[in-house]
Amino acid sequence: MRKVLPVIILTFFFMTPNLWAKTYDQAFFHKLFLKEVSERLTWVKGEIKLERLIVEPERVELPDGTSSVVRLKGRPKLGLNTMLVDFYRKERVIARVRVMGFVEAYVPVLVAKRPLGRHEVIDAVDVALEKRPVSRLPQDALTSLADALGKRLKVSVRPGQVIRAYALEVPPVVKRGKIVRIVAKGPNFTVTALGEARQDGCPGEIIRVRNLSSKREIFAQVVDAGTVEVKF
Repeated sequence: MRKVLPVIILTFFFMTPNLWAKTYDQAFFHKLFLKEVSERLTWVKGEIKLERLIVEPERVELPDGTSSVVRLKGRPKLGLNTMLVDFYRKERVIARVRVMGFVEAYVPVLVAKRPLGRHEVIDAVDVALEKRPVSRLPQDALTSLADALGKRLKVSVRPGQVIRAYALEVPPVVKRGKIVRIVAKGPNFTVTALGEARQDGCPGEIIRVRNLSSKREIFAQVVDAGTVEVKF
């Protein structure tokens, strides 16, 4: 009788090195892009944020021992920037990723908390500091409460609207019809008289004043709430 030899099946497992050891995804490039651009935007005040990001390709898998070189195209700026990332292995480029991002800076500016009418004097309860994007702000947007307190509006303002320097003025300290002291000064004399303001006036402004004694109307400079001055 013929012998049947047992069949031995040998299975070999080949251990291959894990060449594709590291994955670079959109989160990685988001962090890298923001870091590279922020470090170069030293002239920008406020909080820098990355508004939009496009990564081409969105994901790369590369072997261990890969090095990279980052290059920004042009001078970094607020708005659209482009970054190139070249990955090297053994001094040869094995992958290139193009990253395009829109960068914005946010700064705190004064905004109205309620509707404010023309000639209203601003108080601390009327305004608040809110962060707004620099690229959409007027150049004269106010960034400090101190710049607005005690001033009055030349125009009406909606809730949430940015308070601008052009829209504010120092309220007049002298009101039309108010009795003021007229001080007339010359090289060797000083004369005072009572007068009636014919116009509103802020310190330093020239207004019309009616001398109550002579009944004549003169032009005088506002000194303070109760005094105007005429120089000869």
